[in-house]
Amino acid sequence: MSHQSGESGGPRCLVVMYHYVHDQETLPRPGLPSIPPGIPGLTSRDFRVQIDRLCALMEPIDWPTLYAWMCGRGSIPERCFMLTFDDGLADHAETVLPILRERGLRGVFFVPGVILISHRLLPAHELHLLLALLDERTLEQELLSYLAQHKGDDTDWMASVDPAAAQAMYYYEPPGRARLKYLLTMRLPPDLRLEAVDALFERHVGASARWAPHWYLSWDDLAKMESLGHTVGGHGYRHEPYSRMTPAQHREDVRRTAAVLRGGLGPDIRPFSYPYGQCDEESCAACREAGFAHAFTTERRWVTRGSDVFRLPRVDTIDVEAVLEKEVSCPQS
Repeated sequence: MSHQSGESGGPRCLVVMYHYVHDQETLPRPGLPSIPPGIPGLTSRDFRVQIDRLCALMEPIDWPTLYAWMCGRGSIPERCFMLTFDDGLADHAETVLPILRERGLRGVFFVPGVILISHRLLPAHELHLLLALLDERTLEQELLSYLAQHKGDDTDWMASVDPAAAQAMYYYEPPGRARLKYLLTMRLPPDLRLEAVDALFERHVGASARWAPHWYLSWDDLAKMESLGHTVGGHGYRHEPYSRMTPAQHREDVRRTAAVLRGGLGPDIRPFSYPYGQCDEESCAACREAGFAHAFTTERRWVTRGSDVFRLPRVDTIDVEAVLEKEVSCPQS
């Protein structure tokens, strides 16, 4: 077996990103109606298969090991991987932790600050539930109708969406769904989006405040994770794209994230994950000033010793096989 890559030589780490990991039969939560099929993510079986494949090809490491190596202390295996989990989902305590424990693995859990303070779902997760109940065309029509009726808004919002930009951001989605998600995430003003998605969620699913306690990790979950040797990091405060914020808003959002984690878990050296993977020089500076040690993007590359510690790349679970196919090939006989 030989390793092939366009990266420079030396040790490197494949950082893998996950969101939902669950089985449909484990989704119903106490006190809630049944959660509809169609919520995105890996099944527990697929998650086991993927991490077992990673373990067969590379050595697992945890974030403290990566951090020390990036600081010039210690070493990492020539080819290794690290597991990260975004959005602070209850899946990570219910499904992921037992599987990691079975295999002696440790991960990094990135949590948006607001979910630990408020009692409502993030708009992104309200949208996931809505799309599990309604097809994107129906949801698009209801959204545009809401904007016209409640805001007196005659803007052609869908025409404002660049299809190429939408497909580049949501490359794993079909075109119609990519355009709808891009409209909500990148085009609608955040307050207007929140109001509209809340209204549609209330109509089709129920009260957001009723769902949130069962959808996200609790402080007890995070404390347990740390006690088991896992790392808890920040994932923004409001979980908004930083490309839509001013520099002052960048800094305030990152500062609040750090303050929430310090208040609930105590001071520690922690990493950060940019919401939607987006960052610029202001975002990097904000993370540095707030005391975060590393920050991760969604650039699909390996981490090397020369990587910018505030622009570290990660590979989504759906892209892991493609990366591994490029990385590992059997020599010709």
